[in-house]
Amino acid sequence: MSIPEPLIGGFLRVDRWAGRWGWAVVALLSVLYYSLYFDRGLNLGGEGGTTAVIALRLLDGQRPIVDTFLGYNVLWFYPVAGIFKLVGPDFMAMKAFFFGLCVLTSLCGWLVVWRVTGCGLLALGTGILLALIPGMLFRNYMGLLGVGNQLVLVSAFLLPKRHAAWRLIAMALSGLVLGLTYLIRIEVGLLMSVIWFGLLVLCLFRPEGTFKARFRESVLGGVLGVAAFAAVHAPIVCDAAVRGYAGPFLSQYTGFIGLFRWEIQKQITKAAPTPPTPNPIPTTDVSDQTTTTTSVTPAPPATDGRRLRPALQEIARGRRARDRYFAAAVYLPIPLAALLVAGGLAMLGTGQIKRRTDLWNAGAVILTLTGCALTLFPQYYFFRPDTPHLVEFMLPFLVSVVCAWGLLGRFVLVRRSRLVVVGWGAAGALLVLQVWVHVAHAFPKESSGSIAARKHGPALFVGANNVRARLKPERAEALQQMHDVIVSHSTPADWVVCLPYSPTINFMVNRPSYLWDMYTDNTLAGEEFDREKIAEILKYQPAAIVIDHRAINNSEESRFPHWAPGLYAWIQERFTRAGIFDGNEVFLRRSAPPVDSGSFHDDTP
Repeated sequence: MSIPEPLIGGFLRVDRWAGRWGWAVVALLSVLYYSLYFDRGLNLGGEGGTTAVIALRLLDGQRPIVDTFLGYNVLWFYPVAGIFKLVGPDFMAMKAFFFGLCVLTSLCGWLVVWRVTGCGLLALGTGILLALIPGMLFRNYMGLLGVGNQLVLVSAFLLPKRHAAWRLIAMALSGLVLGLTYLIRIEVGLLMSVIWFGLLVLCLFRPEGTFKARFRESVLGGVLGVAAFAAVHAPIVCDAAVRGYAGPFLSQYTGFIGLFRWEIQKQITKAAPTPPTPNPIPTTDVSDQTTTTTSVTPAPPATDGRRLRPALQEIARGRRARDRYFAAAVYLPIPLAALLVAGGLAMLGTGQIKRRTDLWNAGAVILTLTGCALTLFPQYYFFRPDTPHLVEFMLPFLVSVVCAWGLLGRFVLVRRSRLVVVGWGAAGALLVLQVWVHVAHAFPKESSGSIAARKHGPALFVGANNVRARLKPERAEALQQMHDVIVSHSTPADWVVCLPYSPTINFMVNRPSYLWDMYTDNTLAGEEFDREKIAEILKYQPAAIVIDHRAINNSEESRFPHWAPGLYAWIQERFTRAGIFDGNEVFLRRSAPPVDSGSFHDDTP
């Protein structure tokens, strides 16, 4: 039965409209959607607090890496520092910036699908899906890096250009975006570099034009890309040289290569050798209170202790529906990615043999998009198999799956054989399955960045630095009590230390932390952790110590009193307990300073 022509004509008109105005629909719906929960929820152990505190430190003149640990690269924090310089320390302004990154990611996803498939409705649906589940707030660089690199790489190397000059300009732009990627997350930049250089080589074999012309284009484009990469880094490297942190800054790049090698070795041998550190660790000598920068490798923990992936059997045997969906969300991308890679290689090889540029380009596009998505695969599958990291991977992965299906649809229109139609239908079923599993797992969870944050109640908590959040009444009251207790027993010049990780508290009470690295857990604390922290407490005399009792790695052994019992007992003995507020136990400094650590023993109960 044929489809009526008026219906086809109507569909095409709507599709053209979506292709022309889809970006505006995605942007408008995103803004309206995020406004519904913009002020909902407050994660004391979230990365928003870390980013805000480090941005303030950078504004105060502290040097990256040397004076304060970054964890990520400098461009993760400089935009927030710029916002604070313009409007003052403002939590809601920072929040608006990260929601803006969510909108930008959705627009990039829309544009990738539109340019690759030419289907406006498919692009519109993808953009809206990315907007609905944008990833954990304050980590939204990650999805943008994946989708943004997808856009510039396929645009620069694979999509047709009217003039050769435009391709060279696009290749230079791809080098610039790669440089920005390194300045935000080095490990993602390293993996993206493999794809970038691979495309330079692959395009030498494109089945069109002469080899001489392709070679000249690859060389010129590569030179322009490297120049753009260097230009992006130049201001940072110059600042590092002038301010004395050039060595630590540059050593990050080689350090992450060592970290990759260590992780691969660990996955192969299932052993836990001591990991290399991607940047040098300042160590404080308490005796003379001077700080030096040395390359120190922390002692390995007794056990790995990291968050574990769910067992594959959980897909069918999970006790709760959300457990089954989570397991499916973790493992389903693996066979799908394998199919994408296999299909892309088949199309690329067939196009090369038959000298068909359309097949060659389609295969190269699928491989490039999938490769960009897979740069975010290790962080969720090997390091942190949780919803926030999984959703970050899914943002570019969904784009790659949708584009692959759309490209197959083009060949269905050309060759309407039963085999091709059946294959396209099966691919569509897999796409629907992936979207269904993703939405069912991620959409109900606040940690995915979705509107699930609306579950927080209407009560308003207001702290320092414009920290405002709508919460359930009992939680808002608890946070207000904690805020008032700390503020009333300290001054803005006093230190407040939060262990193992609640930096948002420092920002919302407007009290600094002396911790060089504000994050630690049972997997990172070495054998001397207790002694080092006691020495720091004796040196800095913090007005308050806040102990976060949550299971930071989703296991009982990751609760602070379980892996740092000696330090916890020492604090209980020498500080006054003010109470537990929202799972955070607050200890206040007594009028007399704590006694020295001579009575501390490793076997303190």
